[in-house]
Amino acid sequence: MPDAKITLSKNEIKNMLHKLSEQNIIYAPASNGKKLDYLQTSSIDDIIISDELPYKSPKEVFFPRCEKIITFINGEAAAPKREEKAVLFGARPCDLSALEIMKKVFTEGKFADPYFEERYDNALIIGIACVSKKPGCFCDKRETDMGYSDKCDLFLGAAGDNYEVLYVSEKGAAELGRVIEGLDKFENTAHDFKPEETLMIEAAEEELFTKIDWEKIAGICQGCGICSFICPTCHCFMLKDTDSGDSACRYRNWDSCMFPKFTEQASGHNPRAQRHARYRQRIAHKFLYVRKNFGTVACTGCGRCIRSCPAGMDINAVVDDIARELK
Repeated sequence: MPDAKITLSKNEIKNMLHKLSEQNIIYAPASNGKKLDYLQTSSIDDIIISDELPYKSPKEVFFPRCEKIITFINGEAAAPKREEKAVLFGARPCDLSALEIMKKVFTEGKFADPYFEERYDNALIIGIACVSKKPGCFCDKRETDMGYSDKCDLFLGAAGDNYEVLYVSEKGAAELGRVIEGLDKFENTAHDFKPEETLMIEAAEEELFTKIDWEKIAGICQGCGICSFICPTCHCFMLKDTDSGDSACRYRNWDSCMFPKFTEQASGHNPRAQRHARYRQRIAHKFLYVRKNFGTVACTGCGRCIRSCPAGMDINAVVDDIARELK
């Protein structure tokens, strides 16, 4: 493979996206009127290419907040229509790592999810480098390289005012070969990234329950659940059925382990009635349970929960303190 590199300006990137939009829905960073967010764009001109990290992650592209999963009409079940092809543009390395985690949970577990898998398989994912760390970010401690990720089909590395094409998958090459001249000359660069420190909890579940003062840790937590909704890897959901006479629908809606009724049983018993027990579940799920089941920690250090928490909870500091306490 030739060593020549392809460098694109922001205008060239938008031209590329314009060509891709002829056959794909485009999701990209754009203003929602208040904040930068990953949105379905009706105009390529609305796309913002900058170093700003969008307020929310792009997980909604593959895991919608509210999703109709089946409809019953006159006793007959009807699955939702197939998803159209899509392009996710501008995903940062932390969000690309998060999507990889979500993919493991929804496609490799014993309860594989066909809806997530179909959306993921039908999407072309274009990542982009972060130039600077954002307030609250600790991606380096979660083994995320700000400047590079191979968890996508095409990655754009920062090169001054332009962007260098650093990586294309076979899927990406096949799709983008028609819109980028000379794509066969892209450089597949191996980056050697080694974090100085890794944020991790090395302990058994019993130790977390018995050795850590969770009431003290979660003392200021408000239980609002924004950390779950803003997190790029949280994936808890609830099912809700609706009946409108001749038809009935089942919806899947986001939920949060921080909500008081999340684990309330039909009998009225709630094993996590106290807020500190729910916060313990959140930390254990991310750093123990997902790691045990899928071989990865469900946190990429994006810092969104830290920036958005109204009470000032800091998961980076919390897990650091827990790790030191357990040692």
